[in-house]
Amino acid sequence: MALIIMALALVVTMFGCGPQTETLTISHAGSLKVPFEQLKAEFEKQDPNVDIVLESGGSAEIISRAIAQEQAGENPPDIIASADYALIPERLYDDGYADWYIAFARNKMVLCYRDDAPGSQDMASGTRTWYDVLRTAPVSYGHSNPDDDPCGYTTLLVIQLAQKYYHDEAADFGLTPDPSANGLYDALIPGTEHERGRKGGTSDARPGGSEEIVSKKSVDLIIALETGDLDYAFEYRSVAVQHGLNFIELDDHINLSKTDMELPGVEDFYKAAFVEIMKKPGPPPTYAAKRGKPIVYGITIPLHAENKDLAVEFIKLLLSETGRNIMEAKSGQPFIEPVICDHPEDLPAGLKEVL
Repeated sequence: MALIIMALALVVTMFGCGPQTETLTISHAGSLKVPFEQLKAEFEKQDPNVDIVLESGGSAEIISRAIAQEQAGENPPDIIASADYALIPERLYDDGYADWYIAFARNKMVLCYRDDAPGSQDMASGTRTWYDVLRTAPVSYGHSNPDDDPCGYTTLLVIQLAQKYYHDEAADFGLTPDPSANGLYDALIPGTEHERGRKGGTSDARPGGSEEIVSKKSVDLIIALETGDLDYAFEYRSVAVQHGLNFIELDDHINLSKTDMELPGVEDFYKAAFVEIMKKPGPPPTYAAKRGKPIVYGITIPLHAENKDLAVEFIKLLLSETGRNIMEAKSGQPFIEPVICDHPEDLPAGLKEVL
């Protein structure tokens, strides 16, 4: 009997010592949802003992949520990936939540539209400008909330830059000032500085009756376009490609995609546009200015992440040829060449090897 009990105990011990499932939690910008789901599948195929949990949202929102988790004594996500790399140092460095980022991918803004949206054929053929349609036609156009999502405040920057490029400073670019772009920002995004882009609705400055729609995050607008409940939406180009949306390209001077090396002087032009976004809700709320700059994605591992080793392996996959193919070829989101790290001395050893 004693031998039988010992044998059973040995069997239990052997099975109990088998591989244990580990969980890797990633908070990421909504515009990374499609490629990160593919990266998750690839990672879990390589290591079946890992379960990756993806949490998407507006970049400012996910960073605020990570901070709140730490303040509540909970574990932060193991990885944070933002559509605006600058949010990582701005929000996480001062209070000791992170101390490095890797800038790894780029994007650009486009204007998406539903099938048969009023004015869309004229825009696509070039017989009518996109801003004239939004200002004078009875259409609805959407964007995300600038306090929650970088795609929201980049939309506001794009419209400011369009007014400068097509009217205010048009002569400097060899263009004839377009009266339709005169006062465009106030017309499309009305209100006080801290109201703009948050409230939506109609405006007397848009006599055609167009309506501004504000969502919490930009990917929420996709469903509204697909169901026909929304005519137009400002989105990242990669999102439009991934979801098969109709879209028109915006000029490089306003789509926040270029650097001075590609288009001399464009970065100073981008910087001329700015919006104030909520930094802390207060009360009273505090705001910080965001100036126009090229759209660049950043990723980091919070200092108090629970599964840093797994987080390193996921970022290594992201930066590998497999990850590059998923991001670029499959998702229309070009990589930065080379990727950039602001504090390489603080990187985990496993990432120092690949940068």
